[in-house]
Amino acid sequence: MTSRDFGRRIAAIAVAPLFCLALATSAAADRLQYGWQKVDGINIFYREGGSANGPTIVFLHGTPASSIQYESVMEQVVAATGAHVIAMDYPSFGYSDAPDHQTYKYTFDGIAVTVARFLEARKIERYALFMQDYGVPVGFRLIQDKPQAVTAIMVQNGVIHLDGFPVAQDPNGEVRRHWQERNPEVDRRRTATTAALKFPTAEAAADSATLGPDAVLLRMVSEQRPGVIEARNDLWFDYGSNVARYSQWQSLLKSLKVPVLVVWGDRDKFFTTPGAKAYLRDAPLAEVHVLDVGHFATLEAPGQVAGLIADFVKRHDLH
Repeated sequence: MTSRDFGRRIAAIAVAPLFCLALATSAAADRLQYGWQKVDGINIFYREGGSANGPTIVFLHGTPASSIQYESVMEQVVAATGAHVIAMDYPSFGYSDAPDHQTYKYTFDGIAVTVARFLEARKIERYALFMQDYGVPVGFRLIQDKPQAVTAIMVQNGVIHLDGFPVAQDPNGEVRRHWQERNPEVDRRRTATTAALKFPTAEAAADSATLGPDAVLLRMVSEQRPGVIEARNDLWFDYGSNVARYSQWQSLLKSLKVPVLVVWGDRDKFFTTPGAKAYLRDAPLAEVHVLDVGHFATLEAPGQVAGLIADFVKRHDLH
């Protein structure tokens, strides 16, 4: 071995630990942190990551999931952009406390107030919103209250138009009638469905193949806690309050001067693709992407969704 070869080998050996340290540091930076924030006596679970100096993206989850639906997407967005990301579980969802529905009002107004106070407690004053399903009516309440706080709007399979909401289009249909006058039979069916949730084995949980067993298991354990189904039934009964505000939110979206991203799972039978295209009526410059997945695109195709978010963030100044 020549002295030059020996020198190169020594240099490589010296650099290798530094390279490994850089990889480890990068991986650690991408990893999310977890915690509980006390809000009005309720322990709210959250996932958080990224740089405090980066633009903040608040992820609002849907039902019957929780912030776990964003785990992989949040990590990938941090790795690609360095953004500050945070997602919380609403009361009775995921790992958050489930106060009794007699003492905590499970309405969308109530959830939105809790989320707003959570953001205040975490000292988050300016942020982009990524909203899915129930997260959309929660998020639009935040926007309505403080439009100046919002730097961008991102929506995934969640509506502010009846176009993409087939089961709610008939004013005389069961769903709309339930929202006007509570139907005990609807509550009983929802309660029975929750009681029938099973541990995600190969035989018992078809959803595990696409959503992942962790999300399925957390849903089962969370929903079958005492009092949770009553809370969820209250919240579903209140959903009609969202439909009543659709026209307000459409006008609000027209007035906002922020970038809009719409990502949609085309195989969603509950919130259908016309709901994605309807956003263009209020935000003609919105970027709309339709994916070949179902209701929970962030669980079924996290790489695709994260890529779209990262590209969107890089092209817009969200500070």
